[in-house]
Amino acid sequence: MHHYRSALTLSALVLSVATAAPVLASDYEITITNLTRGIHFTPLIAAAHDQNIRMFHAGMEASSELQAIAEGGDIQSMNDLLTGFGSDVAAGDGLLAPGASVTLTLNDVAAVNSVLSISGMLLPTNDGFVGIDSAALPRADGESITLFARGYDAGTEANDELVGSGAPGVAGFPAPPPVVATGTGVGGTGINTVAEGYVHVHPGVLGDLDANGGISDINSVVHRWQNPVARVVITNQGGEQGGVGGVSTVGNLAGTVYSGTALELFWERASSDEASVVGYRIERDGAALLTLDGISYFDQGLSADTTYSYSVSAIDANGSAGQATDIQLTTNAR
Repeated sequence: MHHYRSALTLSALVLSVATAAPVLASDYEITITNLTRGIHFTPLIAAAHDQNIRMFHAGMEASSELQAIAEGGDIQSMNDLLTGFGSDVAAGDGLLAPGASVTLTLNDVAAVNSVLSISGMLLPTNDGFVGIDSAALPRADGESITLFARGYDAGTEANDELVGSGAPGVAGFPAPPPVVATGTGVGGTGINTVAEGYVHVHPGVLGDLDANGGISDINSVVHRWQNPVARVVITNQGGEQGGVGGVSTVGNLAGTVYSGTALELFWERASSDEASVVGYRIERDGAALLTLDGISYFDQGLSADTTYSYSVSAIDANGSAGQATDIQLTTNAR
């Protein structure tokens, strides 16, 4: 018996009720709107992926693939990386102007790819990018969610705010004609000289009003911005029902509340007609938590006297998912 469980008074078990329809693969429509006044987005990349994969993560060092996006708008290496991991990837084409929108489509998204990430360079910046990090995809057919995306700094290049090549590891930002037309300058002396070394929320640009000198090649009137920088609408367009291989639901999902901050879920193993079950996806209040191979999950750090909704679904070696089984548990008052 878990030592934590034995030290607390157990509340009654709460039995589960299955509610969600089984979905093998869904199609998703992702509409991204540039909310800035004077910033262009380079071609965007959107990926539905396993929750154990990250396109980026604030507070961590940027990958070389993210660096290529944030410094030069090159999404190819990120596309190759994510595709190699079995992610479903869609990419935009061309710059996205201020106030404009683009719609990307992901077809036949495997159930294991339950979260969405997005990135694309912000121009003009040295290594800024618009980003969504591992947002849970809507599960129900026709369901739509709206997110607001921040601008992040990859931390790979000093924010000197000067026009340059845009090549990874080379100072300066690229300035294609549409960006130059918004009022970028030349001849600035530069601002920051040191890269931060980790991904963080972008503080915005400083700029100046001197088109032929000053400290920056960025126009402080046109190119200044604050978060959020984009609106993202994700719509589940539906998909095949039932699951390849006939993955079953988990059996007898139940939960035990231990205190105002901790509880545990238990279930019986699911089965699949065509491939072995390799994991169980856990969601809390619609957000993906993790995928594990056991038949219990201990959750802690919760708020007292609060009702939480959990779902557990089985995933087989083909990436097919069984019907999600849902349960609600309320933590103790103290």
